[in-house]
Amino acid sequence: MTRIAPPRPTAWVASAVVVLAAASCGGAEAVPAATTSTVVEVSPASPLVVGGPGRYEVNLVSGGLERRFHLVVPGSIAKPAPLVVVLHGFTRSGAEIDRTSGMSALAVEEGFVAAYPDGTGIPRRWISSPLLGDLDVVFFRDLVKVVSGAVDIDPRRVYVAGFSNGGGMAARLACDAADLVAAVGPVAAAYPGGPCDPARPVPVLAIHGTADPIVPYEGLGEVLPAVEGVVAGWVARNGCAPAPTVEGVAPEVTRASWAGCGAGADVLLYRVEGGRHGWPGSSDRTPWGKTTDAIDAAALLWEFFAAHPMP
Repeated sequence: MTRIAPPRPTAWVASAVVVLAAASCGGAEAVPAATTSTVVEVSPASPLVVGGPGRYEVNLVSGGLERRFHLVVPGSIAKPAPLVVVLHGFTRSGAEIDRTSGMSALAVEEGFVAAYPDGTGIPRRWISSPLLGDLDVVFFRDLVKVVSGAVDIDPRRVYVAGFSNGGGMAARLACDAADLVAAVGPVAAAYPGGPCDPARPVPVLAIHGTADPIVPYEGLGEVLPAVEGVVAGWVARNGCAPAPTVEGVAPEVTRASWAGCGAGADVLLYRVEGGRHGWPGSSDRTPWGKTTDAIDAAALLWEFFAAHPMP
């Protein structure tokens, strides 16, 4: 049902800033509010300890670099819990996409753990191209290891969503970390070039606007591949029937779905006619123009993820 809006072993050392949750009153539990902060040193000998619901800022050394992610642990989670990792766009941050994506509110509602890592460099970014090394693939593996050591995470339900450059990184992880990633959701993604040979078919839900001025839907020559060409690659890799079923889900949104995919690794493409560079349903209004509020990207992604645990 469509939701409409109104292993590489790696040494690591980490320290965490733990934000304890305030109690909520009445109705659905809100995303935990920050009240106090405690610094916790984390290492292989002294792993991260999650003492209760809250927001945790975790700093770790991965691949020789200091890295950071924000972790949201709701008061009531499934056991074992799904983990949804959400990757920000170019120059942005994990804290920012936590605030604007709507995924943390869903984490509370649905009982999953959400993580929002930061990219690296100046300006902040993800190394999504396999031609430029595997630094961020290693970081993702370390993140999953750290979180799984602190929270009872279901290894069959680790998912990755991402926006823009982060969407390209989500696609990269489907290629290079298919042993960990159950499904991915690239939104307005700047897809990397280079080889993609996943260890297993990976379910993919992509969302993109046809008038995106930053990551053009039709691609940008040799710099960026066309969205439908990237999706066709996943259709072929997952062994789906080549012809999609296309249906309208909102006045400006169509959904293409491919049947017969191997191991239930469905491929979906939400095409937003006239949509620009943004996260549908987001509270963030980017300078690149409106995409759509007719669909809620976070809700669509979680619905897709929940239906696609790793076989």
